[in-house]
Amino acid sequence: MSLLPVDDARSRILNRVNPLPPERVQIEDAIGRATVEPVRVRRTLPPWDNSAMDGYAVRTADVSSTPLKVVEKIFAGDVPRRALNMGEVARIMTGARLPPGADAVIMQEQARALDDTHVEFQASAKAGQNVRRRGEDVREGDVLFAAGRELSAADAGALWSQGLVDVAVHRRPRVAIVTSGDELSEVGVIHPDKLVDSNGPVIRALARAAGADAVHLGRADDSLESLHALLAKGLEFDVLIAIAGASVGERDFTREAFTALDVPLDFWRVAMRPGKPLAFGKKNDTLVFNLPGNPVSAMVTFELFVRPVLRALQGLSTVLPALPARASADVKSVPGLRLFVRAATEVRDGAIWATPLQSQSSGALSSAAGATALIDVPTDSLGVKAGDPITLIPVSWLGR
Repeated sequence: MSLLPVDDARSRILNRVNPLPPERVQIEDAIGRATVEPVRVRRTLPPWDNSAMDGYAVRTADVSSTPLKVVEKIFAGDVPRRALNMGEVARIMTGARLPPGADAVIMQEQARALDDTHVEFQASAKAGQNVRRRGEDVREGDVLFAAGRELSAADAGALWSQGLVDVAVHRRPRVAIVTSGDELSEVGVIHPDKLVDSNGPVIRALARAAGADAVHLGRADDSLESLHALLAKGLEFDVLIAIAGASVGERDFTREAFTALDVPLDFWRVAMRPGKPLAFGKKNDTLVFNLPGNPVSAMVTFELFVRPVLRALQGLSTVLPALPARASADVKSVPGLRLFVRAATEVRDGAIWATPLQSQSSGALSSAAGATALIDVPTDSLGVKAGDPITLIPVSWLGR
């Protein structure tokens, strides 16, 4: 089988994805998730004209050098007791409702109190000055948020201000992760002849950060029976991620296990580095991935292929962020492969500059920890020279 271009692989995967059914959740639990349906305004905001300043509510026609009578003091939350008549003003605080008849607010710094009931002003006033008009934020019946809106904390505030306590969003995808390899030990166990199985918890953490409910089902040993049993459990989830065993070594049983489980694989190699031995398929409603076993390859392929799927299942955008930048050093190309080079970034003279990390080994986790972005080197590139314009893909694993 020939190597599949990265964009073709992404398209083939995403074409198999349908958003998950809706559920109603508390608003604070909906942050980062997508609305299933339009959310309409139930209450006009502000519900009345109110003051944007501490000062005096006035009738602009009355403002002159002549002292005016203060007939009321209005705080936020108060209901004005009466309308203003000719020659009258009201002392008013920020957020308080304007009394009937008032059409402007003069800030207190431009007023001089003559006694407890009279004030004069050192500036004129225009209608609407320092007034927040009724409905200038939202009006009843308007669409507050369209379907597919990725809700932020600010959006949550807007929902709460409407008196809402819950909202319909797509449910979180359930993700099962299976690792394998006799050369691995459990997290927390250091064995002189083994490597710690960091892939399972790392991919679980990335899946959770992408909004999924993810579990690590366990680590299979290098036998078909052990791997078959764990993968069978994983097929009960929305997404199954098997890590390692995608190559053609004597103890690489993942493809054989998928065949025994009747999982049809759409492809199993992609024209990229790191991450070439990547497989994808679907059985019934379960999306199945086989990520490379090298830790950085697993993280990069998760970033480029699995994370967009988890977002699509939640009704979120799957567009990869891309930033224009410049290379601080040369980057060699590899014929026929699209490279994703780990790099550290900084801003100099108003531009983003990316420096490739010294180690690009797919097994060097420290290089993933030090990376803030991936330099995207196209398949047909002849290489990148220092100072050349490049495209950067920020990595989500930074956690900020």
